[in-house]
Amino acid sequence: MMDYSNFDRVFGSVDSFPYHRNFIQEAEVNRRSFDGALFIDRVLGALGLSKVVKNYPPKSEAILRQIHESIASPATIATHHKLSVLFYFLLDIDEQSPANFSRADRFASRAGVPPKYQVFMRGLWCLDRQAFTAALEFLAHPSLLPEFADDIITVLVRCASKGGDYTLPLAYYHTVQPVLKSPTSIQLLFDAMAHSNVTEALQFSRARPQEMQQQLFHRLVMSVLGDARDEESAERAYQLASLPLYKNEEGWLKEALTSGHAKRFKGARDTLLMRRIAVGESGVIGDKGAWVVLMEGFKVGSGGRT
Repeated sequence: MMDYSNFDRVFGSVDSFPYHRNFIQEAEVNRRSFDGALFIDRVLGALGLSKVVKNYPPKSEAILRQIHESIASPATIATHHKLSVLFYFLLDIDEQSPANFSRADRFASRAGVPPKYQVFMRGLWCLDRQAFTAALEFLAHPSLLPEFADDIITVLVRCASKGGDYTLPLAYYHTVQPVLKSPTSIQLLFDAMAHSNVTEALQFSRARPQEMQQQLFHRLVMSVLGDARDEESAERAYQLASLPLYKNEEGWLKEALTSGHAKRFKGARDTLLMRRIAVGESGVIGDKGAWVVLMEGFKVGSGGRT
């Protein structure tokens, strides 16, 4: 087994310092976009190596040697964790200093980095580079436990919200099935579901604790009505109005559309009318023509009135 405490055995020659300015700048930009913490920062923090976080990415060989010493020397850190972090650093170097071999792979083979830790660290490394599709190929591996799942969901949803495509965070959630603990990650995941599938979002809310269900239901209504008036938003409003609701949910929907925050949206009245038709409320016209008028009204924000 390789002596991982020997800097030269781990990193080899660093005469041409491998951490280039562009890489350092990119890492800092990504750190800010991840609420101030890359995933390697989170790993280091969990291992009690917060001081190393302040020096990552290293800006000189001397700092890299200091980081290596901080990782390799503590007796309180399990060997496989030390090897995993060093493996991550070597992934950095492989990207910046391409060679005819992978330093990370060679180190993993010689030092005995457990395969599942290689997979996990590659996934986190890809996340830190914002290579999200590649990251999910590793992080959804069946050998892995869903570590940092709340943070992963939070980052994936927030980055996905810029383009409105929530395929990746939902794919991660459905594949890994993590038990989320953070209210922030739960709400963000729910928002992603609400934008993608109204029925799925409702089912997700019903599986939450009782005290959270009403809050999530109101978020669902706000998500549907808060979107731009177009064909897709009209379809989602139709889905919302057609949901098979429990009695308490029926009350929440009426409250949200008549006196809650959702009332201010132009589509609130149209959605309420669609709901009244869907449940067969007496005194409301429920033929096909009424649906068409309401859907068109929702799209333009003027509303078909009955």
